[in-house]
Amino acid sequence: MALVKCPDCGRDVSTSATICPQCGRPMAAVAAPAAAPPMASSGKEETLWHGTPSWLLLLGKIIRALLVAIVLPVIYYFGRDFLAPYSTYVWAVIALAVVWQVVEVFIALTRIRTTIYKITTQRVILESGVFSKEVAEIDLRYIDDTQFRQSFIQRMLGIGSVTIISKDVASHILRGIPDPRGIRELIRTNAYQVSQRQLFTRAT
Repeated sequence: MALVKCPDCGRDVSTSATICPQCGRPMAAVAAPAAAPPMASSGKEETLWHGTPSWLLLLGKIIRALLVAIVLPVIYYFGRDFLAPYSTYVWAVIALAVVWQVVEVFIALTRIRTTIYKITTQRVILESGVFSKEVAEIDLRYIDDTQFRQSFIQRMLGIGSVTIISKDVASHILRGIPDPRGIRELIRTNAYQVSQRQLFTRAT
């Protein structure tokens, strides 16, 4: 039975009562507040989050490239008396090592920028590939579990990885994403919601 507040005394009164039993005020004009209509579930797929792995994943490679560029010339400087006859070859080796480190950083950065993660109301999509593209998708209805992992350094940098365990495909990992705990909760919440509906309508 619904209750309303008496405008005069503020007491709770049944909507079936004609007068307030406390103060005698007529209650016929006071209607119960209308219940909010349930929100209709739209079958249209909507994007909840999308992003790429953070460039902070390259921090180790960048530091290593800087060390190579600094340490090798220093070693040559202190051993220049012994290495002087071979200085041309030594500098060639140093230059090659530095260029190799720079190329590694560039390739890793390109892979990061061409990796796209997307979470929608129906699935998780992982797109990767520099020259050829590979797209994997995980239906939210079939997700069994999610896990997130952060190393000590990753916690300091605010990034981490989320592993998605599904019934119909192998496990997939979203690497180096910001706020991995929040992304994991976003996936879990929507996976639970769609598992109750069990019906999708989407273009692809």
